Amino acid sequence: MREVIVFGREPVAGKVKTRLAASVGAGVAAEIYRHVLRHTIRCGLGTGERVTLSLAEPPSAGWLPPDGVRLEVQEGGDLGRRMLAALRGAFARGAETAVLVGSDCPELVPRHLAEALARLEETPVVLGPAADGGYWLVGQRAPGVDCFSGVPWSSETTLAATRERLREAGVAWEELEVLRDVDTLEDLRSVLGGSDQREEVAGTLEGFLEELWAKEAAE
Repeated sequence: MREVIVFGREPVAGKVKTRLAASVGAGVAAEIYRHVLRHTIRCGLGTGERVTLSLAEPPSAGWLPPDGVRLEVQEGGDLGRRMLAALRGAFARGAETAVLVGSDCPELVPRHLAEALARLEETPVVLGPAADGGYWLVGQRAPGVDCFSGVPWSSETTLAATRERLREAGVAWEELEVLRDVDTLEDLRSVLGGSDQREEVAGTLEGFLEELWAKEAAE
């Protein structure tokens, strides 16, 4: 059994993408996040594996993920403790391999998750490097390894520190291609600039934004 864990938040204005909101407004930032979260969940479902949406806080009454998606609330602590608990939870549910992916990476496509799961057949850990020095995905094979303790989060050294933790533990890992999370207006512009291999994703996001901003202008 294999599992895809999507780390995210309920898309509430003022509580998500605050750095992006400083440039485009809280409402627009929340709608962008809602769109990318939905895209990420679809990518997970596209693998055919079990999908869990792991929320940072309990959702509001009546808010539910799409059909077929298991919902959980992350355990307390810093990001590393929450990721470790989520992966261990997947293994306790019977998963032999699990990938945990962030919900703010519109460049993600289903093949990235499929590749991560496939590589875990041969190596115990897989990382998806992000352009900002962090990572958009971490995958592990049961029973897992704590490569998170002592790592500085939301830092340009997050990935480097995680690599060092794995070296110290003597654990082999592989890395996927570098993708860009959308945290700022500059990130958004970079994603919309696109590349040949992610042109479809960027185009979809661009069309969504055109409709969103047209709606905002009409109100």
